[in-house]
Amino acid sequence: MLVYLLLALLLTCSPGILVESLHTYSRRNSTGLTDEVTWDPYSLSIHGQRVFILAAEVHPWRIPGDPAIWADIFQKVKANGFNTVSFYVNWALHYPAPDTNGGGGDFEEGTYRDIQGFIDQAKKAGLWMIARPGPYINGETTGGGFPGWVGNIAGNLRSNNPNYTEAWMPYLTSISKIIAKNQITNGGPIILVQAENEYSESAGNDVYMQAIIDLYRDNGIVIPTTHNDQHSGQAGNFSPDRPGLGRVNIYCGDSYPQGSNRWAQVQSIYYSAHQAVAPSNPLCLAEFGGGFLLQWGSVTPRGGTGYEKYSNANGLTDATFENVFYKENYAQTATILNIYMLFGGTNWGQTAAPVSYTSYDYGGGINENRVANTKMNEMRLQGLFLRVSRDLLSSNLVANSTNYTTSSLIHTAELRNPITGAAFYITRHDDSTSTELTTTQIRVNTSQGSLLVPQTGVLTFNGRESKIIVTDYVFGRSSTTILYSTAEIMTWTTIDDTDYLILYAPEGQTGETAFLLSTELKVSNLQDAPGATATLSDGRLTLQYTLKGSQFIPIQLQSTKFVVILLDKATAYQWHAPIIEGSGTFGNFFSIGTNETVLVGGPYVLRSSSLSRNTLELTGDLNGTTSVEFIAPSSISRLSWNGKDIPISKSSRGSFVATIQGANVGINLPTLGDWKVSGSLPEIEPDFDDSQFVLADIRTTNYTNLPPLFGDVVLYSQQYGFYGGNLIFRGHFEASGDETTVRLAVQYGFAGGYTAWLNGVFLGSGQGNSTVSLSEDSWAIPANTLQVGKDNVLVVVQDHTGISETSTNGGKEPRGIRGYDIEGGNATFTSWRLQGNQGGAANTPDTYRGYLNEGGLYAERIGAHLPGYPDIQWKNGTPLSGGGLSRAGINFYRTTFDLRVPDGVDFPIRLSITPSDISSNFRVQIYLNGWQVGKYINNIGPQTDFVLPASVLRRSSTNTLSLSLWSLDNSGASIAGLRLISDGIFSTSLVFNDYRTPDYIEQQKNRPSGTYYEPM
Repeated sequence: MLVYLLLALLLTCSPGILVESLHTYSRRNSTGLTDEVTWDPYSLSIHGQRVFILAAEVHPWRIPGDPAIWADIFQKVKANGFNTVSFYVNWALHYPAPDTNGGGGDFEEGTYRDIQGFIDQAKKAGLWMIARPGPYINGETTGGGFPGWVGNIAGNLRSNNPNYTEAWMPYLTSISKIIAKNQITNGGPIILVQAENEYSESAGNDVYMQAIIDLYRDNGIVIPTTHNDQHSGQAGNFSPDRPGLGRVNIYCGDSYPQGSNRWAQVQSIYYSAHQAVAPSNPLCLAEFGGGFLLQWGSVTPRGGTGYEKYSNANGLTDATFENVFYKENYAQTATILNIYMLFGGTNWGQTAAPVSYTSYDYGGGINENRVANTKMNEMRLQGLFLRVSRDLLSSNLVANSTNYTTSSLIHTAELRNPITGAAFYITRHDDSTSTELTTTQIRVNTSQGSLLVPQTGVLTFNGRESKIIVTDYVFGRSSTTILYSTAEIMTWTTIDDTDYLILYAPEGQTGETAFLLSTELKVSNLQDAPGATATLSDGRLTLQYTLKGSQFIPIQLQSTKFVVILLDKATAYQWHAPIIEGSGTFGNFFSIGTNETVLVGGPYVLRSSSLSRNTLELTGDLNGTTSVEFIAPSSISRLSWNGKDIPISKSSRGSFVATIQGANVGINLPTLGDWKVSGSLPEIEPDFDDSQFVLADIRTTNYTNLPPLFGDVVLYSQQYGFYGGNLIFRGHFEASGDETTVRLAVQYGFAGGYTAWLNGVFLGSGQGNSTVSLSEDSWAIPANTLQVGKDNVLVVVQDHTGISETSTNGGKEPRGIRGYDIEGGNATFTSWRLQGNQGGAANTPDTYRGYLNEGGLYAERIGAHLPGYPDIQWKNGTPLSGGGLSRAGINFYRTTFDLRVPDGVDFPIRLSITPSDISSNFRVQIYLNGWQVGKYINNIGPQTDFVLPASVLRRSSTNTLSLSLWSLDNSGASIAGLRLISDGIFSTSLVFNDYRTPDYIEQQKNRPSGTYYEPM
């Protein structure tokens, strides 16, 4: 029967289209191992159904603490139009040391390393997943995801170097087995897996890529493999349409087209480039800018996270950017689109690479503090349209030019489905940077011939605006045809026996929509749409209207009925079409599991909807008291919101309306005070006992591209097992008294720094900026500093900003001292010792937070950053004006505060630092309940506001806040101001629990010798 229906459809097409259709639709591709995920040149299909993959990039480790908060992000992603999550897995977090005994890595349940838990939460939310395990991920994370020890191996990384192969295979074996277990064929949500990342072909690279793919298959992965070709104009690296090893199943591009300081012209390059290198694949963009990466010192003046200033400047990455740039992707036939980042999160501890500071907000649709902004409203409109517009997923690009419209200022791309004849005209200013207001009409080809629309009035483009104009678009159970519509489609659905179609445009603009009626029109009721007109001629019903607020136009035909809902865009931003969960393994996945929806207007976030007898049960969040309107099956007469019954009434247009009270609470942000202080740099004293420090006695290195510049011993921290955070070096020598100068070359990464003391006397400090990662300095030895004929101690305290990604020195860039010498006299160093985080990477006492949470500061090594640390003997002292440091050095401060947030309320907060004068050279590290959640550099910036993550923050018990304050100048330093600020008060269905990682006392129990925190 299906064959006959397909043939009947084909015979209605013109001969030219018939040939194209038969040729194109005869090709289906699979891995040969499963048919649950297949593809053709148009789109991906899941369980035989075409699906537009609209993915949001979210990284599991960028929410420290309680992994239950993953659910919040996933529910917001799903609620706002996305159907997929793409995620990196960070090798460095799971393998802090080489796996020499086959232990399988650290994927501890209940931690940020719990990849299985991350996947489970995504499936529970009804989201497909694209796994991107590397081995290399880049991601602006330390080492690009490589553990610090990987740089120590001989030879190149990301190659078929046997030493490198031996390093990555245990990790990729472990994560491959997790992915295989959770792929769609086993009832999991993972539908695609990426091999390597942003990688190009060259001698030997294809062998490496093939080894990764072979390992995937050997460990049971049967779904398609992908690869993203970074910033190369889609050069075809590892495309399946080219011969050779390392070919993936689906080739993808990677693009960040927006400029960093001005609005950019769209890049209309993807379609032609893709056709040239991977015509058998759907057009896939594995990463497309959801915002823009900012680096140290990249935004002035200092303030916020920096991203607010960038995103708001010229609207560079706001909802307007999404409207223009993402629709341009659809115009070029993209049907797999991943937005990087949708939620960026936080580079807590030492997890950042040198190119990134603490905030990884990225200007994404969900900000670092989990607040969904207007970018998510825009994505919900686009996502809902893509969800119901199946014809778009198998359409050809017919042409694109400025010839479609009566104004040459407007650019149009025409996409047409060769089977159904449906067409999509994607329109914008030809100069996508234009902020002009332009009016026009557009010539469209329809089943009723060529038409100039709108027939009455004009299309309006108010600056950076894009519209998708449909023709011969079929919707609803009644299969009603929209001949054309100049207002955009948000979505359509069928509830009971009525089809609902939602159209929108900016307020004040006019729209014209024509329907082809298959039966006689009985009623077209314009009572709720004042000023709208309805004209019936030759079976064509044409509506003309002005968009303002919400308007309902019910249309009764002889045998069917539908309702046209007109919304201005601001109102459309408040409407949702949540699915009603069906049965089966994928019952909460739209189309594959269920097509049933309701329509709801009003809520800030709508997390879930279900029908229980006569009640519509909704869960979600409100940003204040909210008027709600909903359309549901006729059996529904009650509303439940977050488990509470809400009084409702029937409106004159057949919907239900209600008012839901927002969070009616007052929460007072505590004032930060009652600080206690202790010095945190006893190591500069000449008589400090450093016998427990690691003896630095290595004289060779595999960092051959950056060898030591001078000095005999290699002082690279990675070679001694320290991969992040502050480092302390102590060099011993016997002085003759003639020594005049200390020479140092310190490699610390962008925005890093160091301070040097000789016998407790300050010599000086060096530091970089966003483009400088190495300081070479000569420090004069002050008079009366040397101890002639005795042991003298040079102390270097280094702050480094993470291990470089492979774009810098192939990823093999050391951290530590690259050169040391004493000029004058004949003194030489007799020994060097160094210290990083307590226990190093392999034996950190805090296995819960992990080795990248801490550095080598004395306060960290004794556990003073942890709740429960016994600071009773510490002095009272403040890091603010009137306190702080009077000279170069490091102090550590502790205080506590209570927040007391009631259940049912989301109250995201930040710690805001008032910048001191930019000439004040100091650094601050911020710890909340033992987690390092911020690194502030006063004279570099840009960040001054630091999220206190809900996954770490305690709402119903006492929080411990700690700060390290490091003055790099002998004039000392203090912080100008510290206060807590909030991103708002939201009523929520989200359940918060005080996430308790082990405190100081718990960490001291049952730890092997050498892995506990040393007492003060």
